[in-house]
Amino acid sequence: MFKWKKIYKLQISIISLCFGCILTNSIIKYKYEDPIYNPTPSRNITVILNKVDDHPDAFKDGIFIEGIKKNGYGMEGGYIFTKPRGNEIIKNMFITELQNVGITISNDAKANVPEIEIQVNQIFIEPEVGFFAADVIAVIDINTFIHFKNKTYKRRFKAFGETTTIIWPDYFYYLALDRSLKNLARKTLPEVVAIIQNEKGSF
Repeated sequence: MFKWKKIYKLQISIISLCFGCILTNSIIKYKYEDPIYNPTPSRNITVILNKVDDHPDAFKDGIFIEGIKKNGYGMEGGYIFTKPRGNEIIKNMFITELQNVGITISNDAKANVPEIEIQVNQIFIEPEVGFFAADVIAVIDINTFIHFKNKTYKRRFKAFGETTTIIWPDYFYYLALDRSLKNLARKTLPEVVAIIQNEKGSF
């Protein structure tokens, strides 16, 4: 009888260890560094980064969860939050990369200055758990609006970042998010800059 009690206690301890490691929330502190575009001379172009807001349907419950944890069995547990919030992270990425390609960011609304508006449809990080490892994946989905005096261009961009690991502490959530943002920059910047340059003669 004593032996079975010891085995039972050991089983409870193992289960608690397996589940306890994910039944806690984490805050991922992120700063956009190592931009993909090297600083270039000014293009003599000024834009206003009007606003970067979440889509109205993105967080209906008012809880800004931007990721989820899973254990080795794929069971969901704690939540991932980012600091700053996801929309601020994306805004900082755009400011950094736009300035690096030679575009000046202004805060003053003027009739001849185009405005960039970004709507964040989704930013989310989670592990896809396999038999021996997990792919930690970060998904970013945004709409960009480039407003000129008499017209607006709308584009939608989706970006993914992932890393494969046999364990998935908070660092791998950070790494997947960073790769997703770099992917987003590669997709958005060339098209946004091309639209602005093509319209430059009209403002």
